[in-house]
Amino acid sequence: MLAYVIRRLLLMIPTFIGILIINFAVLRLQGPTLVEQMQVTGGMGEGATAGGGDRKVQGAAKDVENYLDRFRRSGNDLPAILNLRGFYNTADYARWLRDTVANGRHQDKPSARNKLEKELWLAGPQAVAPLVALVADEANADIHALAVQALTYCAYITLNPRDLSGLPASELQRIQQRNETLRNNRILHTNTREAGVTVVDPKAAEKRAVLLALFAEPQIQAEYAARSGGALSAMVFNTGFVDFMVKLATLDLYSESRKEYVFTVIADRWSITFWLNTIAILIAWAVSIPLGIRSARRIGTLEDRTTTTTLFLAWSMPSMFLGTLLLYHLCTDTAASKAWFPNRGLSSDGAMWFPTGAYLLDLLWHAFLPLVVLSYASFTALSRYMRANLLEQLDADYVRTARAKGCSDDTVVYGHASRNSLITMITLGSGLLAELFSGALIVELIFSIPGLGWLMLEAAVERDAPLLMGSTVISVSLLLVGILIADLLYAVADPRIRSRYV
Repeated sequence: MLAYVIRRLLLMIPTFIGILIINFAVLRLQGPTLVEQMQVTGGMGEGATAGGGDRKVQGAAKDVENYLDRFRRSGNDLPAILNLRGFYNTADYARWLRDTVANGRHQDKPSARNKLEKELWLAGPQAVAPLVALVADEANADIHALAVQALTYCAYITLNPRDLSGLPASELQRIQQRNETLRNNRILHTNTREAGVTVVDPKAAEKRAVLLALFAEPQIQAEYAARSGGALSAMVFNTGFVDFMVKLATLDLYSESRKEYVFTVIADRWSITFWLNTIAILIAWAVSIPLGIRSARRIGTLEDRTTTTTLFLAWSMPSMFLGTLLLYHLCTDTAASKAWFPNRGLSSDGAMWFPTGAYLLDLLWHAFLPLVVLSYASFTALSRYMRANLLEQLDADYVRTARAKGCSDDTVVYGHASRNSLITMITLGSGLLAELFSGALIVELIFSIPGLGWLMLEAAVERDAPLLMGSTVISVSLLLVGILIADLLYAVADPRIRSRYV
């Protein structure tokens, strides 16, 4: 059995990583670009975009750095699965920059130029050395202003919240001073369709010299070389997914939309969803299993037919419809009477100051209808599965043998048939741990419960990838653990399975 458990645990590792890769890739496909982020918040970075893509770049664009910070803290600045930036050379970056010139190859496509420009700003440390060489090359003087702008953004170091408290004061000050130097030495220029790139900064030569001197320092060169890594290693390890896994391992996933660490945000909402789902699951299984057994023992009777019909009618009613009906009829005040149940939340105002008994009653009063909506649909499926499995076992030879030996009906059902009927129920129960984490979105929306489902909906709307991936990690982990527990329970329920591994 130990070897079996170890083998299953080893198989869970690639399964876990594979699921995360697929989810990460899908989220990245739907994720916002830097251009979209800057448009949504009402800015296009350094200077406003005029008709035809003309713009004037201002120095010290703190707003662009804020956008870069958001992207880098979430890992959106890195390619999702495969990073080929390390194979780009100076000539590649020169072509890239020339494609952003307003009177160049994309002169009729301002949006394409804008996108290329912002993508270059996200290239990060891997672009620093080629861009420095480009700035130093007099043959590319026509795009020096663009190269300096891209260099200062790629070399800009984002400080995470934990860096502010974890780094030594001297190191923190050194990074901040360097960022300030980069910010103050961007060359002012215009990029118009009529004249292309035109330098309008009287200190352009001086700023260029300051930057070349800065990146000529061996310590700076070594630092950026270490940050970018080799081209081959960076192709795999300097990617968005690896960055996510590192932050996951260090519990450093950060939600930009809530300015809080992901697992802290999830824990606050899960405390609500967890107990609500737990009670709903317990109610569903505690009612369904005995109901299925009773229905199987009375097959063909009026009670069995009535139970089956009633359950299927309940099952055919969508939870959204039932929840809305309950909310309207039982949670709405009328001229004749007050509502029977509250229409929002899980506690009354000031409930935390109630005595323990009064607080529990208030909690039950608020949670009653949400629990009904969460659990009623499970009655049909679970009870029908139990009924069908038990009927199959009651028709088996060993049951007829037990009855021939004089065993009572209760002994046959509960001592022999029910145990073998549990195999399918164990399979159905393998997802219960994951269900404890999943949010009941419809119920939370109808009854205004600030649970995990509502949080995930908000995260999806805001395209908060770290928060969605953090939720995926917990859900997948619980699902895999639930499947492993179900595999072990198979051996407990079925001696034939146990004999293979014990």
